[in-house]
Amino acid sequence: MLLALVLSLFATVIVYAEDMPQGWVPDVLVLPDDAEVMMDRAIGSSIRMFSFSTAQDVEALFGDWSVALEENGYTIRAQQAELDETAIEFSGRDILNAKIATDVAGEGERRVITFDATLQ
Repeated sequence: MLLALVLSLFATVIVYAEDMPQGWVPDVLVLPDDAEVMMDRAIGSSIRMFSFSTAQDVEALFGDWSVALEENGYTIRAQQAELDETAIEFSGRDILNAKIATDVAGEGERRVITFDATLQ
């Protein structure tokens, strides 16, 4: 019984894009259908963190997200070229500042994408 409880606490939940519980994530960001939620946290009243894994092409996903954010009035900050990650830093609406990032991964692996934000 205890083992089942422990395993359920560590289980990854598969959640479809239309069911994502993170109301603070901009609606213009279409999340992949295969998103597996890894972490969802709120720290205090304004700090939010959320991560999920996906097998989707992350570079294409980040490109689509950058365009969607910019077209919908969010400000995107330029990324430093020497970083070993793909990232989007942005602000707008109820978000003071936010970052969506992922590390470089090998071919064929699921990638973890992390959102963190400070809300206004």
